[in-house]
Amino acid sequence: MFKFLLFSMVFGSAVLGSFALASTPNAKPFDRPLVFEPNRGQAPAQFSWTARGAGYQLYLTSTGASIVLAEPVAQPAAKPASGFPLRLTPPERGLPSARISVVHMNLSGSHSWGNVEALEPTGGVSNYLVGQDPKDWHSGVPQYARLRVKGVYDGIDLVFYGHGHDLEYDFVVAPGGDPNQIRLAFDGVGQMRVDGKTGDLVVTTKTGSQMRHVRPRVYQQIGDQKVEVAGGYRILDNGQAAFQLAAYDRRNRLVVDPTVEFTTFLEGNEEDYTKGLAVDSYGNSYVLGQTFSTDFPVTPGSSKPSKVCPNNVCPPSMFVAELNPAGEIVYSTLIGGSAVDVPTGIAVDATGVWVTGTTTSTNFATNHYYAFGIWNGFVAKFTPFLNQLDWCITFGGEGDENTFNTPNAIALDANHSAYVAGETFSIDFPVTEYFAPNVQAKQKVFGGDSDAFVVKVDPDGVLKNGYSTYLGGSNTDAANGIAVDSSGHAYVTGMTYSANFPTNGEPNYGSVANGGVISFITEMSQDGSSSIYSITLGGTKNGAGDYAVDVANGITLNGSNEVYIVGTTCSSDFPTFTYSYQQQPPSACAAPNSPQYYTSAFVAQLSQYGTLLFSTYLGGTNGAVQGDSVAQNLTGDVYVAGATTTSAFPDAPNIALNPSAGFVTKFGNTLQFLKSTTFLGATISNVVVTQPPPRLGILSLVPPTTIYTAGSRLRPGTQNFDAFVVKLLDQTVAVTEP
Repeated sequence: MFKFLLFSMVFGSAVLGSFALASTPNAKPFDRPLVFEPNRGQAPAQFSWTARGAGYQLYLTSTGASIVLAEPVAQPAAKPASGFPLRLTPPERGLPSARISVVHMNLSGSHSWGNVEALEPTGGVSNYLVGQDPKDWHSGVPQYARLRVKGVYDGIDLVFYGHGHDLEYDFVVAPGGDPNQIRLAFDGVGQMRVDGKTGDLVVTTKTGSQMRHVRPRVYQQIGDQKVEVAGGYRILDNGQAAFQLAAYDRRNRLVVDPTVEFTTFLEGNEEDYTKGLAVDSYGNSYVLGQTFSTDFPVTPGSSKPSKVCPNNVCPPSMFVAELNPAGEIVYSTLIGGSAVDVPTGIAVDATGVWVTGTTTSTNFATNHYYAFGIWNGFVAKFTPFLNQLDWCITFGGEGDENTFNTPNAIALDANHSAYVAGETFSIDFPVTEYFAPNVQAKQKVFGGDSDAFVVKVDPDGVLKNGYSTYLGGSNTDAANGIAVDSSGHAYVTGMTYSANFPTNGEPNYGSVANGGVISFITEMSQDGSSSIYSITLGGTKNGAGDYAVDVANGITLNGSNEVYIVGTTCSSDFPTFTYSYQQQPPSACAAPNSPQYYTSAFVAQLSQYGTLLFSTYLGGTNGAVQGDSVAQNLTGDVYVAGATTTSAFPDAPNIALNPSAGFVTKFGNTLQFLKSTTFLGATISNVVVTQPPPRLGILSLVPPTTIYTAGSRLRPGTQNFDAFVVKLLDQTVAVTEP
């Protein structure tokens, strides 16, 4: 698919998608996708078809397409709030003024565009009752989801369709057709170029705005297989654009497909946030979140807890939803009790869907209690289709309303046991003495202030054969991420203020200094009674000579038990290497309460023995970058997700912040090279990647990586956030064998 997204000066441009996210048609019944209408008098006579999107209008003529852009006048970017971690500041209310640009797109040497076939009627109609004279009114204008312009070249059709509010188009080349005929030409524009980093075709209007045509993904459907064909844009000497393709089988049809496979919003009348994302082996995605909405969309027959609402202020609810591979909502339900329920993590395996978080609800649906306080952690397991709660366990120590027991992450092993990591303020968190004698604990005694904890839950939701342990020193400690290897060893990461955090194994890479914060990585033994290694990672000072802040947020493992960590740093001496992508912090990091608190993300790789192999900063010269989640595909590429308030994100298109931008950045496996960056929404809190093993056939093809992300974005025209899930297909390269 040759997809073009419309970007103004304010919204900037992005790889694979725009800040104004779009939804796949029929992804869920609450979206309003782009539709096409025949001209029944509602438009000037020279136009045969029309479509209206967010900030633009499309008109088809017998010779091409006219695109009318209503471009917002640039507004000052929202300033990030001070403090750590990143906070999102709602934008000012009101709409900016606009100016109009008209771009004419045609295909040089093509046949007439008069043979247009309307496809997929939506059943909807448009009515135009404009003016006082009924003769000028036009009602019952039918709406369609797709248009096919037949035979624009010999053997080539052009298909228009919508992706939410975005306009997309495919060239479909029949067997024997020649794609070299295609020549894109634009009138009413200034510069046209191919982005050297992304391969996108960038068309700049005379007023300076950009239309970005995302680098094509080209494939052939051969039997039941999609065979990828390498392709891209090239600029001709006459200022037109053409396509360059690798060798392919001309006996089969050639198609260009979307890069964004779906975007699904989960939204109600108030604020909705994602808190976790998981993907099963069939490509179904599961999203965990929090909603303040009274009309959050749930499927018929699902649960809906009754909240107690003092002074008519209701606590938020938790939601968990399942999306099929096409992005359609299969199941959506609210879970929890009558008080405050906060979700934090989700995992999935063949036996069901596991969620974790913290709750103050005394009527939480619990089967097994190991809880004595007000703020208790929980782990709940749903059956595979989310239609029934299998079991739920709550745990925590005794205390008042300020004594929190908060799981922050969850992972599963091959035997369907769950591992939960988090933070507790309880001096009597339920460790060994509360369980069967064979349950182990590396650390039985509370360290002080708060401690990280690790709990292993049996497949049936009890703690008989699992373990529970503190993990911390005499100051504040918290675990934020966890992963499990094939042997049942849990790898835990987080942050510590404690100079006496329990470490062992390889030398530490940094230490707590001057009251600062440092990250830790600990590999637990299989029974939880000890650590294989436990190290700290971070700097000792920031750019102002003050204490450093390094907080690890996400962790993943590869097949060799090498660990990748992602987090946020305000250290000027974070341990990096001369060959790191960013060896030095891109901007000075002042005191944490300063308006110039410019953080960077960090990414680090450790060997299976805890040795630091590679690491890098990831930051801009202004604003903040926060790293939240990390994943790796089979070919070694590393994907980092987070949020940024910098307008100078490294090796990425310029962006306007609204108030921040979520990003997914792709590195090579040694963290020396940044391959791409995608901006999506206001925050990205999770990233999951899947990739099938390589296949051998006519083409030696590295299978594409599928990227799943989840986050929250400001709903246009409001100050409310909506939860969203995006599925992306990463670019692949096909090489013809000799």
